[in-house]
Amino acid sequence: MRDTQQARQTILYVDDEELARKYFARAAGSDYEVLLASGADEAMSILRRDARVAVLVTDFRMPGRHGDDLLRQVAQEYPHLVRILVTAYTDNNALLGAANFGEVFRILEKPLGVGTVREVLASATTAAVSRPR
Repeated sequence: MRDTQQARQTILYVDDEELARKYFARAAGSDYEVLLASGADEAMSILRRDARVAVLVTDFRMPGRHGDDLLRQVAQEYPHLVRILVTAYTDNNALLGAANFGEVFRILEKPLGVGTVREVLASATTAAVSRPR
């Protein structure tokens, strides 16, 4: 049992909406260890203390620091992390800027489907394994 738990990749999901965090954790299934943060500052705290995180998934619009700011900081401090942006908005200029400056692996649109979440996480964790730390 212990080997199975150690083999699971760790995903950090950041969203200010509690229901969105719970839904994502459920959608990710039992294949991943999912850590949850309600904002950018909490996400950075988790990253600083937990080196197991392989993939960061963040909402775009949140109170305080937006997801694009978080993505830029993570790209600089943790370039090995695979970064995914989630949004319910179609502000193409803002999304393009976030994708470019935060070096985003994928952009997902809300509402998130279970199949899409699992498919993207499978691709992201495969990519994470090949990135140098």
